[in-house]
Amino acid sequence: MRRRWTEERRLQREHADWIVGYLRRHGPRTTREIIDALTKEGRPAQAHILSRALRKSPFVVCINKIEVDGQQHSVWAFQIDDD
Repeated sequence: MRRRWTEERRLQREHADWIVGYLRRHGPRTTREIIDALTKEGRPAQAHILSRALRKSPFVVCINKIEVDGQQHSVWAFQIDDD
């Protein structure tokens, strides 16, 4: 029988969860700041992992877009809607 989660997929999910937790603890951060934090922690800064964490998580929202060094960066924050 085939395993539901491969080791690679499990690690990718773990890294995405780390990004969400990082935003929860450290407040709003730009994409560049998140990539820097991943690098400092020795975690991979891969586009598909960032996409999973930032765009697919129901708890992470883009709250602003700012210009840094002539490039536009999204500002991401952890947010829970209390409906």
